[in-house]
Amino acid sequence: MSKLGRLVTGGRLTGPLLAAAGAAAALIFGATVVRLPFGPPLVVVGLGGMTLVLVGLALYKVLEPLLRGGIEAPVAPHAPGRRRELERDKQAVLKAIREIELDYQMRKIAESDYRELVQRYRTRAMRIIRELDAGDDYRTIIEEELKTRLAAGATVGGCPSCGAANDPEARFCNKCGGKLSAAVEAR
Repeated sequence: MSKLGRLVTGGRLTGPLLAAAGAAAALIFGATVVRLPFGPPLVVVGLGGMTLVLVGLALYKVLEPLLRGGIEAPVAPHAPGRRRELERDKQAVLKAIREIELDYQMRKIAESDYRELVQRYRTRAMRIIRELDAGDDYRTIIEEELKTRLAAGATVGGCPSCGAANDPEARFCNKCGGKLSAAVEAR
């Protein structure tokens, strides 16, 4: 970053200090070179100098990212809030699994419900853990998720004649209208 860039983005007081310097320079110019008497004309010249500096500062802040040489990588690759959220979700899912197992052992829920809930929560926990392990490499997570969804869509509810994916409860194909297999009908 250039000296001007560090000066402009250096802190919160940099803009007002530059504006005051511009006003002072304009006042000195108006009083010495133009020989304006102290009064409204000199104040207007000072405000004009301050305005010019602030407009220049705003223009620099707008154009500086566009004129920068390369694209910079983000400084903080993984937002700490996102990581905390994932950790909290993981703990909640693991707690839910423990509670479901306890309810099953106490015979409060049926075995079929137990298996379904545990499978659902374990899948969610695995996804959260994978996301935590991957860190910022979301591309691989998305690609893996897409592959599994496409593979699941091709096998579940697939039409035997045209291969189109259908809803699990469908009896007829959405694309060709053909009757789906008996295994799909049994659901």
